[in-house]
Amino acid sequence: MPETALIRWRHGDRISGAYPTHVITDTAEEVALWQPAGVVGWRSSGDRGGPRGRNMLPGGWDGAYEPHEWTGDGVLRVYRPGDPWSVWRWLGDDGWSSHFYVNLETPWRRTAIGFDSSDWYLDLVVGPDSWRFKDEDELEWATGAGILTAGQRARIDSAARDAVALVTRRGWPFDADWDRWSPLPRSLPPLPDDWADTRI
Repeated sequence: MPETALIRWRHGDRISGAYPTHVITDTAEEVALWQPAGVVGWRSSGDRGGPRGRNMLPGGWDGAYEPHEWTGDGVLRVYRPGDPWSVWRWLGDDGWSSHFYVNLETPWRRTAIGFDSSDWYLDLVVGPDSWRFKDEDELEWATGAGILTAGQRARIDSAARDAVALVTRRGWPFDADWDRWSPLPRSLPPLPDDWADTRI
């Protein structure tokens, strides 16, 4: 099992973001990737818009990338192969965060340097006794702007319903002992030179 992996976000034929991580678990049942605070990745640059102005506009990419540092606490991304989401939880000096983050996305595709996925805008924030959707406005914007096809939107809506069902019954990994993935490395994983190669 490799010690590090690159998690990349794709948008069509380009890489929209990339961050190096430590591989904690990589089996047929689960993948756990640890991204410490201070990791520096890359994200596409260009004209952004939509709600809060953080989404790339259609045709807005300028062909370049800019560095982006992951600040705050480190985050452990836990993924079950085939799921259209990963579950994130933050770990700081005071221990695990009380909340989880369900990032809706295409099922991960394994590459020679890690994993690729495409973000689906909509997320869930899950607390000890409640949950809520996050960024519904960005999903509606992407749909109205033609960034998402009708078929893609239907997949996202279906994944959202399945994610809510998982959260409601508190299935894996919400019922997992997250300490079993500890101790987590403090070192910063390296960024491979070929991080933006879309042929990988």
